Amino acid sequence: MSTDALRHPHPLVRLLLVGAALITAAVALTALFGADARAQDGENSPEDGAELAEDPEHVQRGAELFGTHCALCHGEEGRGLPIEGPRGGPSLEGVGPASVDFMLRTGRMPMDNAQDRLRRHPQQFSDEDRRALIAYVEQLAPGEGPEIPDIDGWEDADPTRGLELFTTNCAACHGPTAQGVAVGQQDISSSLDVTEPIEIATAVRSGPGVMPRFTEETLSEEDLQAVTAWVMDLREREAPGGWSFGRSGTVAEGLIAVVVGLGLLALVMYLLGESARDEDAPTAERPDAGDPHGQQ
Repeated sequence: MSTDALRHPHPLVRLLLVGAALITAAVALTALFGADARAQDGENSPEDGAELAEDPEHVQRGAELFGTHCALCHGEEGRGLPIEGPRGGPSLEGVGPASVDFMLRTGRMPMDNAQDRLRRHPQQFSDEDRRALIAYVEQLAPGEGPEIPDIDGWEDADPTRGLELFTTNCAACHGPTAQGVAVGQQDISSSLDVTEPIEIATAVRSGPGVMPRFTEETLSEEDLQAVTAWVMDLREREAPGGWSFGRSGTVAEGLIAVVVGLGLLALVMYLLGESARDEDAPTAERPDAGDPHGQQ
């Protein structure tokens, strides 16, 4: 291939190159608006906080882990540090096993700076250590917070009922496709596309961050299982219309359509104009045309 061909590629080649760049940008936007993490593996069986707190071995192990990883922000006895700055953490008295399980299972705790937003990270503790920390925190104020719910029957629950409950109670913040939306200032509700069933249940019962807490009086165990069934079904559902862009919703899909569709249209118009101009331009005569030795 000549140097001139590399510097001035055929319009079709330029079209393919720029089209590939736009598709790459669309994929990047999909990743941006889609899920930003992966589900964490772990046991999904519920644990009774009172039962764990009565096990001296669990409590002792939990106290050791708490002193190493949690006391710096929450205080030596879990009663919080009412100070300004990165080390001021709230009291854990009465938060309940569901809250501790959710925060640890999703890697939102422990965190380096108490002023940061709670974000999902890889789980930092084993299942056994997580249970030990639950046991220690529960014995600070036994029986005051929500227990880890039993949702073993969620696979047999009615997803239609779950859709109705999700639309009424959850879609305003998590979005109709459970991909997460902004709910005020810098508080961002999580995408549920990376969530395990037990995480849905513990979040509903404990109300992390700005999320309200749904007790059994407002959302029964049967209804909780139905919501879980709907969210899990939504995760596995195929997109009959083609590429779903991570089920990110109409705003993101519209933005991608504008970037790719109008971008390609503008590119085609530009290249057609360039091609027509090149065909109409007169060819400059070389001084040695017709004579290999440069003689006229």
